[in-house]
Amino acid sequence: MGNVVMAIGAHIIDAELTSGMLLAKHAMAGDKIVTVALTAGERLSNRGGMSCEEFREMNIASAAAFAKALGGENFVFDVPDGELFASKEIELKLARLMREQKVTHVLYHWRNSRHKDHEQASVISRYAAYYAALKAMDIDGLQPATIKRKLYAENFEDAIGYEPFYFFDVTKAFPVWKEAIMNFYAARNSSVRYVRYYEALAMEHGNLIGTDYATTFTVDECRRRVVQEYL
Repeated sequence: MGNVVMAIGAHIIDAELTSGMLLAKHAMAGDKIVTVALTAGERLSNRGGMSCEEFREMNIASAAAFAKALGGENFVFDVPDGELFASKEIELKLARLMREQKVTHVLYHWRNSRHKDHEQASVISRYAAYYAALKAMDIDGLQPATIKRKLYAENFEDAIGYEPFYFFDVTKAFPVWKEAIMNFYAARNSSVRYVRYYEALAMEHGNLIGTDYATTFTVDECRRRVVQEYL
């Protein structure tokens, strides 16, 4: 298909959980997928006795394994977990990566969240995509990215005001995602049963559109319009 789909999370496993099924579908269709974690998520409360640094290294390896399973690439920023803040510096760093990767679609956190890092990641991703596509802005001589669509992903920690707008049938991609997501320690050991939650959510959404599994995304309210010529 020729698209480059980038999914951005505040922490490692955020994007893989919320956007992973759609990433798998696009990978199966021949698109390139890119995952970005703005922090390594090394301060997870349940680390199984590992130090933050040990957990960080393991998480980074798991994120790389997930991306590899989908034939894509993975990037992890060197920002301490819990200390993510929007700034022009990090927005331009992400925008540069978008241009380098020739990104066409961006998936990222919904703007409202109970988690500080998630809210900051949403702001960073939104402005990075703006800078990446802005023809009048020079970023190290790189060509502007042709970003066709930016969508907010569904995350149980980002549920405040989130309303599904786009439904994607991911039935065929689901087994690929399910196998790849098990690379993560948090998918196998966390007290929060992430995989079960997102699997059940995908089944619920699939039921609404007549498929086995579906995943949803949304856009800002001002962009929720459907243009039709006739009934």
